[in-house]
Amino acid sequence: MLEPFSTLQQSGLAQPHGGADKLDGWSPELLVSLDWVRLAELARGLAVEAGCELAGSRNFPDGSVMFAMIEQPRSTTPQRALVKLAPWNEWGARPETVEHFANEVATARNSRGILIAPAGFSTAAFHTAQKHRIEAVDAAALCSALTALRPEKSEIMFAVATTGDYDTPTCPICNKRLHRTEQMTASLPSRTMDVSGLIADSVVCDQLVITESAEATFLQEVRCCSLIVRGQADGNFVCHGPVTLESGGILSGTVAARSLNVRDGGQLLGQFHILEGKLESLVKSTARWQWRCTNAENALGCSQVAFEPHDVSGALAVLFLPPS
Repeated sequence: MLEPFSTLQQSGLAQPHGGADKLDGWSPELLVSLDWVRLAELARGLAVEAGCELAGSRNFPDGSVMFAMIEQPRSTTPQRALVKLAPWNEWGARPETVEHFANEVATARNSRGILIAPAGFSTAAFHTAQKHRIEAVDAAALCSALTALRPEKSEIMFAVATTGDYDTPTCPICNKRLHRTEQMTASLPSRTMDVSGLIADSVVCDQLVITESAEATFLQEVRCCSLIVRGQADGNFVCHGPVTLESGGILSGTVAARSLNVRDGGQLLGQFHILEGKLESLVKSTARWQWRCTNAENALGCSQVAFEPHDVSGALAVLFLPPS
């Protein structure tokens, strides 16, 4: 951030963009819409302005960025911190996102963690951050920090963030601009639940696995194609395929499924119903678009990069940072 404009030029980002001159200033909506590269630079710039010493950044294929820094480096009690920008496809943090970062922080010596999720933290994700003493930062918090800067510094950072094509994501592998592609999709993601506590998020997935360490209570009905329980889960479950309770697995609540397999040591507590007849598919074929890399060489694995579009209005509806 010491020479922001030359950084932009070297990256090929300083091309005119028709919408930038219409922006009125910092806003959560703008920050949620930014390319991950821009947000990472803003985070580093804010750290420098706060007097921190920075280490190098590490970019990952999912669009996440991590860097280390030392807060109050010239004081008698400097503090190490690990800062991470959430992956592009997890712009709003889920409990699993926070847990994964907490594990990364645990491997860093005497460091605290700061997780930036522009689209916000769900209630369960925020409570998970509190449990692990992770500082949760969303677009609203970033906006407050940027507007609190000295006017000239805030203006420089605003120019850095909005110069050129600021809202088209960059390929994290080859650093070229991604391109919008349309396709028909009919797939559901699988999920692994390894957190404990209340899960307020809606869960609709292919295979759902409750790990040995999890003690999860789902507040909304869970719908999945198959369910494997190795830990403890409580709630209302509709499973279009088999439910398997492994040794030590405990499933409580109301369960409707095609079949039930209980291994030695597994327990089912509550009501169980066998589903019969034809069920409406959880998978619905829809036309959607993604950001993809069209690097002709494809030698760097760019073909595996697929970023979902961010629904800015929908993202702002889930911004969640309770007052401290």
